[in-house]
Amino acid sequence: ELITDATVRSQLLDTFNRELGEAGDILNAVSLVRSAAQRSRDVVAGYGEIWSTRLLAAYLQQERGADPQFRPVSWIDARQVLIIEHGELGPAVLWDRSRDLLRKKIPATDSCIVVITGFIATDSDGLQTTLGRNGSDFSASIMGALLEANAITIWTDVSGVMSADPNRVPEAAVIPELTYNEAMELAYFGAKVIHPQTMSPAVERAIPIYIKNTFEPDDPGSK
Repeated sequence: ELITDATVRSQLLDTFNRELGEAGDILNAVSLVRSAAQRSRDVVAGYGEIWSTRLLAAYLQQERGADPQFRPVSWIDARQVLIIEHGELGPAVLWDRSRDLLRKKIPATDSCIVVITGFIATDSDGLQTTLGRNGSDFSASIMGALLEANAITIWTDVSGVMSADPNRVPEAAVIPELTYNEAMELAYFGAKVIHPQTMSPAVERAIPIYIKNTFEPDDPGSK
């Protein structure tokens, strides 16, 4: 329904159906042995990001094609650029390897829109893995750090970081601006808008993070 070009739509659906079959094979094996290894879980869990971002990139390319200020759209599979190692404290990015790989994938023109999968990555052994819970926001922060971005925007379903849970405290208000330490303290005490792990790549490089509402994009949000 989203893609009007029959050729592009056919290519997308062919790839989707092939990968759907691969996922089905994995799940069938899991069903037979009645055991789901973490590797199998990671592969299956990663398909959603791959399918949604690939579709988004195709849709953006289609919609922007009629724009006189046309900017080409490029899709990048994070498994080809983001290398991590799992440790006791969670996934650790291999920054130098990831930066070199990303530079080779990013188009030379600054005017290109790049859509990159979140949540998924490759481990140091070359096997697909995930960043775990809150992995998509963490991916955004990692990519922002790798690209030396001017800012990172996290789009969520609330209009910023709240002073309290609005479901329990009616007078809770959006905090327009706060420090990294304040944001981490709120996260530690249960604020669900942003995870401390998400902030760490930005903190190390002093990149500002904006929290915005997908459903109310004009709201100022939190910085």
